[in-house]
Amino acid sequence: MTRVEIALIGNTEQDPALFERIRSLFSEQTLVLQRDSERIDQGAVLLPQRADTVYIWIRVAERNARVYLALAEEGGPARYLFREVALDAGVDEVGGETLAEIAHSSAQALWLRQLQTPRQALVEALEREVAAPQAAPLSVAATPAPPLAVHESRDSLAAAATRRDGPGASSIRLGLGASEALHASGAEGWLHEPGGFLAFEFRARLSLRLAVRYLVATDFDLPPVRVRLSGPSSEVRGGWLSNDSGRMRLRLEAGLGLFWGHAQASIAAEEPKAHALAAQDFARVYALAAGSLEWPLGPAWLAAGADLRVPLRATAYEVGGQSGASVSPTLCPGGTLELGIGFDPVR
Repeated sequence: MTRVEIALIGNTEQDPALFERIRSLFSEQTLVLQRDSERIDQGAVLLPQRADTVYIWIRVAERNARVYLALAEEGGPARYLFREVALDAGVDEVGGETLAEIAHSSAQALWLRQLQTPRQALVEALEREVAAPQAAPLSVAATPAPPLAVHESRDSLAAAATRRDGPGASSIRLGLGASEALHASGAEGWLHEPGGFLAFEFRARLSLRLAVRYLVATDFDLPPVRVRLSGPSSEVRGGWLSNDSGRMRLRLEAGLGLFWGHAQASIAAEEPKAHALAAQDFARVYALAAGSLEWPLGPAWLAAGADLRVPLRATAYEVGGQSGASVSPTLCPGGTLELGIGFDPVR
């Protein structure tokens, strides 16, 4: 999130520091601006202008606050979030802190796609806003203010409305999925590896991915024998994700992998001096670089990518009675298809 615009409407003057309270919760990298507005403009809410900006309107009347948020999407429909909060003591210092927390956590949740309100539900809320009579200013009571009570709908910010501990605080999103990988590996042929993965996304821009796969048994010739190769592999990848969009995003990754190979040889030619080695296990460490495109499918996604494996240790295949050996390649290009689903952990 790079930019936030806030409009304070109604009886927010009870807490003159409300805007500063909200601004202090965002990181220093986020530009937070205040806009002058005397009413909720339905057109401005439904048609936000800038894709890099979260727009917030806070309207206070009586002991009730309504918070509207809107975010434009590049190449897709805008996203919205609506919150309604009851403030028994009005916008005093405690009420101001509460509104600031809700404004900040709502902006984070909308930006990170953790929560949103359907457009029709937002339109209905705006229509009630127009139909409601103008509220009279709150009177200042001489008696001490009663304890603050905050009431929100059941889909409120259970996951996102936690207090920010500092500018470095971040949200984490988890993902699970299945993948199909295919790589060229010299004399070993094409290696086909289905598997699964667990992914962690940090603030929707950085990722950590753990994958486990198994090589579908493949045969290749090493005269006078035929070798059958199989075995599991695992990978760890760190990555960068492009900004969220309604259609597609780019993921770039680098990491390390380990292939536990099992090679089983069998006689493929009748030569008296030739004989095959017994079954042999080996470990092959490789570095990798990858680029993928993700297409969102609701909470799930479909991705296609290309990657390059660079073995850090070569594998040599030698047949007794024969001169020379076959060595695994130094570069293994390939591609991956994956289907995943994301969800937010309970905080």
